[in-house]
Amino acid sequence: MFGEVVVFTGALMLPRSEAADLASRLGCQVDSGVNKKTTILVVGDQDINRLAGHSKSSKHRKAEKLIACGQSIKIIGESDFQELLKLETAIVSK
Repeated sequence: MFGEVVVFTGALMLPRSEAADLASRLGCQVDSGVNKKTTILVVGDQDINRLAGHSKSSKHRKAEKLIACGQSIKIIGESDFQELLKLETAIVSK
């Protein structure tokens, strides 16, 4: 995950600051918003009432628009992100 630019959206199981810290420790840059530099969008559980009637957050929708324009952004769930962290940590520990 070294060199990835990660953005978090939605309600996460971990405090966002902790998730950002974990990603940073593995060499990721953490941004607050989706842009052309974003390489991974981590989507947490969504509270539908907080999304202004949309089924996806504005960051999620923006990432999808950038992908449609040719940007390479991976959209993954928080559980997938945690699995990646475990794998990367195991690799770094060796």
